Amino acid sequence: MPNHNKQLLTAEHFYKFFQCPHWIWYDIYADAKKKKQVPPVLELLYKGKLANASESIKKFKEFEQIKPEHFKDIEEAFLATLEMMKRGKNIYHGVLMHENWVGMPDLLEARPFDSAQGERSVFGDWHYVVYDIQNTLDLGDQYKFQLVFYSLILERLQGVRPKEAYVMDPSGNMRSFLVDDYVDQFHLTREQIEKILEGEKPAPFLKSGCKRTPWYSLCFEGAKECNDVSLIFKISQADQRRLYDIGIRTVGNLAEADVNDLQTKLEDWSFDKIVRFNNQAKVLISQEPLVLRKSNFPKVKYEIYFDIESDPTRDIHYLLGVLVKDTASGSAEYKYFFAKNKEEEPMIWKNFLDFLAELDDFVIYHYAYLEKQVFDIFSLKYGASSTLISKFKENTIDLYDQTVDSVILPLYFYSLKDVAGYTGYKWDDPEAGGAESVVWYNEWLETKNDSILKRILKYNEDDVRATLAIKEWLDRQGPSKRKEKLD
Repeated sequence: MPNHNKQLLTAEHFYKFFQCPHWIWYDIYADAKKKKQVPPVLELLYKGKLANASESIKKFKEFEQIKPEHFKDIEEAFLATLEMMKRGKNIYHGVLMHENWVGMPDLLEARPFDSAQGERSVFGDWHYVVYDIQNTLDLGDQYKFQLVFYSLILERLQGVRPKEAYVMDPSGNMRSFLVDDYVDQFHLTREQIEKILEGEKPAPFLKSGCKRTPWYSLCFEGAKECNDVSLIFKISQADQRRLYDIGIRTVGNLAEADVNDLQTKLEDWSFDKIVRFNNQAKVLISQEPLVLRKSNFPKVKYEIYFDIESDPTRDIHYLLGVLVKDTASGSAEYKYFFAKNKEEEPMIWKNFLDFLAELDDFVIYHYAYLEKQVFDIFSLKYGASSTLISKFKENTIDLYDQTVDSVILPLYFYSLKDVAGYTGYKWDDPEAGGAESVVWYNEWLETKNDSILKRILKYNEDDVRATLAIKEWLDRQGPSKRKEKLD
C-alpha cells in the first residue's frame, strides 16, 4: 500500500521529466490559472499512445480489464489487479502499487515459469512482464524508464524482476530491452524527480519538449528572464550542465567566449558544434541572420512542395498535400489526397503514386523527416514500383536540412512554423499546428462537418506554401559579408 506521507511517484512523472523537468514542479507549485488546457487527443499524441490501444492488443493477446468502478479508488483498482495476477490472467490497464510507487502499464502478461529465470514468483508457476502500446517502436528513455519503473514494482510484488520489458505497435510488432541495462540510469533520474516532488525547482531550461507541456509559457519566460544558455538551438541539458561548469550560463556569456578557449575546456566536443553554438548566440544577440553558404537549388520546370498530416493516435496518415509550382509561369496550384478513414489510406497512396508517375523535370521539397518516413512506410505496406521509389528519392530535398546547413537564424527553434514565420509567411490560423490538425481531424470524424475539413485543408495548404516561402527566402540569400569562424 502507498505511503501517504510521501508524494506519489508515477510512471507519468518520467514521461514529464523527459519532456520538461519543470512540468512536474509547475504541476505542484505553480499558479493553476497559468496552466494551458491540452485536449485529451493531444495528450495521447504527445505521449505516443493510441486512441484504441485495447483494440490493437485484442488482435494478438487475450486479456482481462479491470472493471471501471474499481478506478474510483486507485487502491481498489490495485487490489483487483492483484487478484487477477494471482489467477495468472493477462491484464489490460492494471494498477501496480508498492509504497508510494504507482504505475499503470498498458498490458501485464503472465509468462510461464522458466528455469532460466532462476526462481518462481510468489504467484506460482508464472511471473509477469510489462508492455506499453505505442504508435511506434521508438524506445527513447521516456518510454524505457516508465517500463523499468513498472518492472521494479513487479519485482517488489512478485519476488522476480522481469528480464525484459516490451513495446508493441498497432500492427503487433514488438521490441524489447533488458531491464537490468537501465536500472542504474533509472535510479539517477528517479532521484532527480523525487527532489522536484519535494520542492527543488530545476534550473531554467528551454527545449522543444517544453512546447508539449501545458506550462510552456512559464518555461519560456523563465529561460528568457535570465537569458539562459539553453535558449540556444539544440543545446541539450547535458550540454547546459557542461557550459555551466565552465562559467557559461547565459547567451551573452557564450557569444563573448573565444571558440579556441572553449575547445580547450570542452575537449570532447567537436569544433563544429562549439562554433555553431557560439554563432547561434551571436545571432540571438544581434537579431541578424548569419548566412553560412549559398543554397544551390536545381532549375526545373515544376517545384513540388509536399506536406503530410498524420494522426499517430489512430495510426493513420490522413492527408498528403502538394503545391505544384510551374516555374515558367510562377503559378502554384494546391492538390491533396485525403483519407476519410484508415481503410482509405491505400487509395490516397495509389493516387499519390499516380501523381508522381506523371511528373517530369521536377523536384519535391519537404520540411523535416516525416514525408520521407511516410513514403517508406507506405511503400512497404501498400507497395510501389522500384521506378517510382527511385523517382521520389532521387528528386527530394529536405529544406530543414538545407536551412540548418546554410543559415543561422535569430530563433530558438527551427520548426516549419518558426522558420517560415521568420521569413514573413503568415498562416491563415495563427494558432494552427500539426497537433491542432489532429484535433480537427478527430472532430471531423465525429461530426463530418465540412467547415472543419476546410480548416484542415487550409492548414495543410499553408504548410506547403510556407515550405515554398522558406525555399524562396534561402534562394535569395548569399553568404554573410562579416567574417566569422565557420569551420
